Amino acid sequence: MPDADVPEAAPVRLDRETRRVVAISVAASSIGWWPAFTLGVYGVIFFEQHLALWAAATSAFIAVEVSGGRRVLRRVSNYTLLLPSLWLVLIWLLPVTDSTARYLLFWFGVLVTLLGMPALAAFLVRLLIPGAENLPRRQAAIAIVAVAIVMAAAYLLGTQHPHMLSCDDFTISGNFAPANCNPGIATTESGTP
Repeated sequence: MPDADVPEAAPVRLDRETRRVVAISVAASSIGWWPAFTLGVYGVIFFEQHLALWAAATSAFIAVEVSGGRRVLRRVSNYTLLLPSLWLVLIWLLPVTDSTARYLLFWFGVLVTLLGMPALAAFLVRLLIPGAENLPRRQAAIAIVAVAIVMAAAYLLGTQHPHMLSCDDFTISGNFAPANCNPGIATTESGTP
């Protein structure tokens, strides 16, 4: 039985465009924060994130191209889904012993991943949410800015991890504890006294 003294929360009423902006922002930020955070903590993006992006983007490209017919084949934006594949081919073909090539491939991979994951999320939202492709430019800009802020904040949080996370937090979560981690009290309960 609800408490008579506590006012009932009013339902959130948002128009369709606002709901689309929120959905795009949440989906893209949910996917993009982790690579930005690991770049801040470790100075790299883990291979799992590169390959997850490659798998999702490639499967989306194949599914859209095969099921969409000629009309879809003419959309240049669909071919951006192949950028992670291009990155993999370049890594395969270029010598990893050359420091310049390795440096360029690293930053190309960072760029493809940090831009590709949120872009892929936005692409999927446009496919799954009716009318999302007709979002006005202002609303699309709001979503892009929101995602950029979250990813920049995730990167900064990653660089400041010793103030928030301990070495145990990284270890318990299955990640390698960075060299500059805080050996202090864990924020995650490890179950050990």
